[in-house]
Amino acid sequence: SEGCSNFCSYCVVPYVRGPLRHRKHQDILIEIREAIARGITKVTLLGQNVNAYQDNQVNFTKLLGQVNALEGLKEFDFFTSHPKDASVDFFKAIRDLDKLAKRLHLPLQSGADRILKSMNRGYAVKDYLALIDSYRKIVKGGRLTTDIIVGFPTETEQDFKETCALVKKARFNAAYIFKYSPRPGTEAAKMADELKSGDKEKRHKKILDLQRGISKELRSVQADAKN
Repeated sequence: SEGCSNFCSYCVVPYVRGPLRHRKHQDILIEIREAIARGITKVTLLGQNVNAYQDNQVNFTKLLGQVNALEGLKEFDFFTSHPKDASVDFFKAIRDLDKLAKRLHLPLQSGADRILKSMNRGYAVKDYLALIDSYRKIVKGGRLTTDIIVGFPTETEQDFKETCALVKKARFNAAYIFKYSPRPGTEAAKMADELKSGDKEKRHKKILDLQRGISKELRSVQADAKN
């Protein structure tokens, strides 16, 4: 798929790449078959909101099954997913399809409901936590990674603490953590950026150190399990 129709308030993609557009599933399968014929055995399905895919009766879960059935393909994955389009069937596909990598990138962005609403993310903290709980129950041992933005306009110390608390609870394998910066033309760019640069730096370092510690612990547990 190309483009995006979510209009998260901080994101410029819908303005520069246009609305979400889906390729025909037959064309995707043909392209992968051609790649396999050239000796490529691992592929990635890409989209700004890949799990919103829909081509007539073929949704993303069905597309995953069709890709998995391609002879000669050894492994595939996808990037990136939106929480509002995730479902139990989606997680079951990750579990059941033998060629599909057992990992999920599910951007959080903030652990504070007030900020999520201001970002126009379309879900609340409780919804996100329920999703990752389902994912971990269904995809045993599956990796989970995320995106987080610190210093979004009007983010208070309490908002930031709520994000840190969610990171501690979720225990992501890894996270891409960014300091907010305005993108011209977006709704967030019209908001007052009240947080000083130095404070953004401090929050960024604090949550980055927190996640690094969690990632290190999880790697250690995995290493012990292998041994």
